[in-house]
Amino acid sequence: MASIKVLIAGGGIAGLTLAQGLKREGIDCLVFERDPLDRWRTGYLLNLDVEGDHGLEACLAPELYELYKRASGQTMSGHDQSVVLDPGGNALTSMPHFGEPATGDRPPTNIDRRSFRQILLAGLGEIVHHGAEVADIELGDSGVTLVLADGSRVEGDVLVAADGVGSAVRRKLMPEVEIIPSPVGALGLFGRSPLTKEAAAELPQAIWDAGFAIISDGRGTMMGVGHWDPRQPLQQAAAELGVAGSFDEAEPYFMLNGAIPPGVEVPAPAQWTADTPRLMHETMIAAVAGWHPVLQGLVERIDPQTLFSHPFRRLDPTPPWTTSRVTYVGDSITAMLPTLGKGANMSMLNAARLRDQLLAADLGERPLLDAIAAYEDEMRAATYPLMEIAADHNRFGGGGLRGPAEGEPAGVNP
Repeated sequence: MASIKVLIAGGGIAGLTLAQGLKREGIDCLVFERDPLDRWRTGYLLNLDVEGDHGLEACLAPELYELYKRASGQTMSGHDQSVVLDPGGNALTSMPHFGEPATGDRPPTNIDRRSFRQILLAGLGEIVHHGAEVADIELGDSGVTLVLADGSRVEGDVLVAADGVGSAVRRKLMPEVEIIPSPVGALGLFGRSPLTKEAAAELPQAIWDAGFAIISDGRGTMMGVGHWDPRQPLQQAAAELGVAGSFDEAEPYFMLNGAIPPGVEVPAPAQWTADTPRLMHETMIAAVAGWHPVLQGLVERIDPQTLFSHPFRRLDPTPPWTTSRVTYVGDSITAMLPTLGKGANMSMLNAARLRDQLLAADLGERPLLDAIAAYEDEMRAATYPLMEIAADHNRFGGGGLRGPAEGEPAGVNP
């Protein structure tokens, strides 16, 4: 049987994880990413858990998996806990991450998103095409053709939509799927503050130890705090491991989000002007006046030019569809709120599941459509319950973290 050719629409976390997994198994694949590489915006901190770690270990070459481990944040005592605190730094409530507990010498913690994407791009070379926007899909019984915005056509055996919540592929084939705007208030405003030795030493211990912390003043102003301090600098680790690629060096930092009082609108990204970052920063500084001095200092030291707003959107679980040569992974089908920190992690785990099924089809162990159907069943069973739980942002996130109700499981083990 001839080897299958897999086309991947979207070069985000899910698409690149899948591409790495297919490349590792010698399966022909191509990735088409709409945004040019120099305009790709990454955000800041990504929290990782055991499910995501399993997906990466399955898909990445051993040296890339080791590089990811070294570039991840150092292990803190509460790395797998989210905590809510008052403005004085006193813990109010906490909740463990959903899923398997993260244990071992180097458990999954977090990673800088830009560093992570550079790791996922390493070694893919001509597999990834940036500035390649999907314009149309032609689906046949024996293959699928991807039509790009420049008029070029690419044929393959399978098309995987990994092009995010606004997926052009899904809009074409399942236009009835509704994207649900999901505002989370000021928590959609993000910025970066330097992680200095002085701030680390003086930060309330409950914040420093936590995987992620939310400070709530009880009157509607909340601020998320996460920090990234890599186990080893990325360039140094890549050199030691002999991994070739384009790697930037990022200094340790705190990621802060929110800190805007009720009634103050955070402009949508398209409405930002040259003056918006300064105005947002001034509002944040005023909002945390009277908070713990170290928290005030973190806000004051934000570089206003690192501030940006992100409009969250999600999907409801999509009822099963007729299996074809087009399938979906990541936010194109399982976009969820960041309430549980599961979206990206399940995307990576599902990319590994899809890789496994495509490998079985490539080896002739099962028909291609049967393999795709098996993946889709696995993906829905593991991820749809999490989508529904994460949608309850006020209960599990946004300063809540009240945990499961009586009779609900304390965690989910896909």
